[in-house]
Parts: sequence; C-alpha cells; structure tokens
Amino acid sequence: MSSTSSPSAAQPRVRRQPEAARNDAGLVVEMAQAYGTVLDPWQADALEVGCGVREDGLWAAPTVGLNISRQNGKSVILVVRALAGVLLFGEQTVIVSAHQQKTSRLLFQNVESYFASFPDLSKRVRAVTSALGREEIRLKSGAVIAFPARTRQTLRGWSVDCYLADEAQLVTNDQWASAKPAMAARRGAQTWMAGTAPSALGDAEVFGRLRAAALAGTDPALGWVEYGAEPGCDLDDPEAWRIANPGRVEVEAIISERRELSAEDFSKERLNIWPTNQTEHVFGPPWAASTADRRDDLGVVTALGVDRSPDGLAVVCAAYRDFTTGTTHVEPVWMRDQVTNMAEVADWIIANTARRVPVVVDGASTAAVAISFLQQARRNIVVTTAAEMSRACIGLTDAVQSGLLSWADTPTEDLARAVDGARRRPIGDAGAFGWDRRDGTVAVSPLVAATVAHYGAVAHGRPPRKPARVVVLGR
Repeated sequence: MSSTSSPSAAQPRVRRQPEAARNDAGLVVEMAQAYGTVLDPWQADALEVGCGVREDGLWAAPTVGLNISRQNGKSVILVVRALAGVLLFGEQTVIVSAHQQKTSRLLFQNVESYFASFPDLSKRVRAVTSALGREEIRLKSGAVIAFPARTRQTLRGWSVDCYLADEAQLVTNDQWASAKPAMAARRGAQTWMAGTAPSALGDAEVFGRLRAAALAGTDPALGWVEYGAEPGCDLDDPEAWRIANPGRVEVEAIISERRELSAEDFSKERLNIWPTNQTEHVFGPPWAASTADRRDDLGVVTALGVDRSPDGLAVVCAAYRDFTTGTTHVEPVWMRDQVTNMAEVADWIIANTARRVPVVVDGASTAAVAISFLQQARRNIVVTTAAEMSRACIGLTDAVQSGLLSWADTPTEDLARAVDGARRRPIGDAGAFGWDRRDGTVAVSPLVAATVAHYGAVAHGRPPRKPARVVVLGR
C-alpha cells in the first residue's frame, strides 16, 4: 500500500491504494474516452486507486475517498464511475447523491447526456425520470442509476451496488447510517466519497473520520486520494496553488479568488486546507460535561417539550426543575421516526403525564398539529412564538454555559447527535438565534424538544403535587 506522498504539482498529498490482484481503471478510462471524455491524469490515477480487484473478485477498496478543492473534476469521476457500474461492472443499482438538490440535478443531467448523445447507449434505456428529486435512468437490463435527494431516510429500503456521494464533506452520521446497511446485502458493493475541506470539522462527520483513517493508515481497505497545500503555506505561492489543483482550474481564476476571498475561505475552497479545530458546536465543552443519569419519573416532571422534524422524527422531551437550586434536567422520553399522525404523540402524553404539566410546542413546527388534540383533552398547552423560541434557545445555551442544566439521552444517543449536527440561525441583528432547521440531513428535533421543555420548566413550571411515577422511555 502506498502512503503519504511528498507535495508536488503532479502527485497527491495523500494517496492510499489497497493491494489488488488486478485493476480495472483502464477499462473505465477507455470507456470514458470512447464516449468523448478524456480524463485528466489525476482522474485516471484516482480511478486506479479505487478500481483494484482482489483475487475473489471483490473490490480491494470498498470505500474510496476523493478529497480535492472545487472545480478540479471530482464530479467527472463520479459520472464515469456511474456509467462503468452499469455498462462494465454489472451493477444493478447505482446511487448518485449530493448535498444540494441542484448539484444532484446537474449530475443527473451529465449522466443522462451520455445516453442521449450516443445511439448505442440510448438503445439500452428503458425509461428516464426527470422529476425533481426523483431523477433516475432505468436500463433494459434492469439496472438503474438513481439520483435521490439526500436525507436521513434516502436509502432505507434500497439495496445498492454502488453509492457515489458528491459534496461528501456534508454527509452526516444519519445519512451514513442509512447508506451503509443499504449495501450490506450486495456482494462487492462500493462507495465513492468525493468532497473538499469543510468549513469546520464538525461539518465533516463521516468524511472527516475517513480522512483521519487515511492519514493514519489504519484502514488497509480504504482508498484515498487527496490534493491540498500544506497547512501554514504562503497563500500567495503559485506552487501551493499547483499542488492543490491538478485539474483544469485557470491561474487567472485563482488570482481572482485570492483577491476577493478571505484568507480562511481561500485556504479552504481553493487550497483544500482543513480546519484544525471544531468551532461550530452550539454549546462547546460544557455540554459534554453536563451529562447525568436518566430520571424517567414522569410523575414529577415539570414540563414537556414536543417537536417533529420535517421528515417525521417526533420527540417528546421531559424537563425536571429543582426549584431550590434553579437547575433543570432534560431528557427525551418518547421518540418515533416517520410519524404522520401527531394524535399518537398526544395520546402518549395524555396517558402518561398529569394535566397541569405544561406541554410546550414551537408554533412554527410541524409538531403544532398535536396542539388541537391536546387542547381537546384540556391539557396545559404553551405555544411559542418566534421571539419566545429565540429566548428558549438562548436560555438553554445560557443554562449549559452556567452549569444549570444536566441532560440524559436515549440508548441510541439521538439528543447528542442532534447537538453535534445543530447550527445556529441568526434572527435579527441583536444576537438572537434559533436552531437551523433548513438542513434536512440533520435531525435537530430532539434538541428543539429539549429546548422548549427547558423553556416550559423555567417560564411555566410549578413544583409537582403527585409522587413519582416511573415510565420507561417510549420509542
């Protein structure tokens, strides 16, 4: 296996190629050339890293990472690998995904253009679906190349031979947990992850772990190709530019970027220099230090928070307030995925908690559907406005930072994952913020539920009247 290479204009900064009995990269390069695509030397070399085959016929690198700055041709490799999958390697299901729908759409258009432009390919096509978010190309052989929108649930129910992920630095743990099992049933399945340096290490949940393994050389079956300038280099050095950009990026374009981008953005976007510190965590180290044992005492709960993510992850979080010390403990007590009927959430709350307990729901959340069901049962409902939701987020943050909050999680660590993936969304110009729901790849609903539960306990909670009643976490 080759290891980290010394920087030069022609060589990657890091190159890991698992040992193999043969290599099929040449077949892919020839196929691409036959259909009008001449690959750059670095692209052919990347295919060499990923197309090694063991003696048993399986891929030597089940997972391949391509880490290089933008506009150098990563997507071209994904496109020709998708074509090779159905034309050369007999793969029946190839998934091509990107973080942004417009990027996924562009990948679909690039692949589809081959089938539309060459008669020998077009006669293989059974059907093409071009509806936004459901793009796919089905061949008469039964093979399919699909371009689904990337969410936590994208690949559940699929069996996948090859998964090709663009913008891989934004693949989340939840998405990876959906993708990997989808390939478990297919012998010889392969994943290609193509990305660039993230804004913060916390953004590269999966890609960062793979890169760490590549740098350490701890995974002999991981293929990895990385181009980038050395951290601390002179950002104005043309040699650093050449080292980091083996594709067809013009020097004039790089000069313009250097002039107009900040030093941080230029080093990340053009030189592919990774950040060294994770700075995006919404709470920082005090959050990890505030873990505690679960309470599960709904008879003395102070407030409940309810939320549901856009893709249906519904959560009820309990808050227990100590009115003597001013401390509050929060923990998820009910959770279920793909909930389409909030009546079941309301029914659980009605059956397991006292009527006087405040039940807090963000008025802008899809969980607000539960309000009418709870009102019919004459429950104590608190519906937050945008301003109150901002105060709730700030209040939870202040409580964490000042040591006035403790938390416990579910067995699958859903709250911790929500916190790891959460980002602040600025509101106005005075420092107010909320939790950003716009990224559908992160299930922040456990954090939102904890936030409104804490707000309910502080702003509307009263000491309990009844003795504790232990209820096991529902999911």
